[in-house]
Amino acid sequence: MSAGTTVPEDRALSPDDWSHPAERRYADAQARLADHYDLTVESRVTETDAAGRVHYLVGGDSDGDSVLLLHGVGTPAATWLPLFPALTDEYRVFAPDRPGLGLSAAPSYRDRDLRSFLVAYLLDFLDDLAIERPHVVGNSHGGLQSFLLALDHDRVDRLQLVGAPGGVSRDLPLLFRLMTVRGLNRALLWLLNRGDPVQNAKQSMQRVNVVDAAAIPDAFYELLAAGQDLPGRRVSQRSLATAQGSYGRAHPLFDIRNEIVHIDRPTQFVWGTEDTFWPPDVGRPVAEKMPDAAFHELPGHGHTPWLEPGDDAAERVRAFLDG
Repeated sequence: MSAGTTVPEDRALSPDDWSHPAERRYADAQARLADHYDLTVESRVTETDAAGRVHYLVGGDSDGDSVLLLHGVGTPAATWLPLFPALTDEYRVFAPDRPGLGLSAAPSYRDRDLRSFLVAYLLDFLDDLAIERPHVVGNSHGGLQSFLLALDHDRVDRLQLVGAPGGVSRDLPLLFRLMTVRGLNRALLWLLNRGDPVQNAKQSMQRVNVVDAAAIPDAFYELLAAGQDLPGRRVSQRSLATAQGSYGRAHPLFDIRNEIVHIDRPTQFVWGTEDTFWPPDVGRPVAEKMPDAAFHELPGHGHTPWLEPGDDAAERVRAFLDG
């Protein structure tokens, strides 16, 4: 977060409400992506005690049940915009930027208790918006946060994990193992971000998130590229990468399978067969031990299955929320 940046908390924001040029560029790219999907969605902020400013996108039926969308470790809240059309006719949908990404503040994760810090801002966020127990949809790192909201705070109604969630294994793909090494992650991020930012965003999505990028519009990559210049983002992201593990081994928090199996909320896993983090065989045994969980594989889908061509993931998400 840039020093002195203030934005109003009591209304929808436009790109002009942001004082830093990089924030204005990002907010404009976010608005263009929403326009691409013909969405009526508001950009808002709330101030939290835990992490400072939290930016969020909100849309849908103001009288509908609340749905909280939690994104992955390297993608912002706007990554969920392609899923909004499947939900907003009957649900009130909230997608906050995790601190360090998007237009939220960019705190350091160094020397934090990850288990509490990763959800403390979410508890403040839910309290500020008077949301007691939303349906929660988590992807990847957001899946870990979803589990913690259910396990430690009982703030989840229906729980849905879309893409391999954090919390089911300490094994990481090679790139993410390397990113846990302080110093090395700085060099890796520099290497990965050399050259054209939009082209880098395309390569990153195809390397980690999707099998077939045909459904992803250019506006999506332009948003990710704009995010690289947000004040404080790179330092905050490096601090999180380092806090999440040590020399290739993930933090113990990333394997809480023995706790997850006791979550008694209605739960659904939607898992692509080509997920770059873990294959479905890692998650299925967890689901089978849970009191009220279903597990669905999506053939040919990757780590963010709602971004693949077709409506399979969106239909699974909606059907589960409808009960």
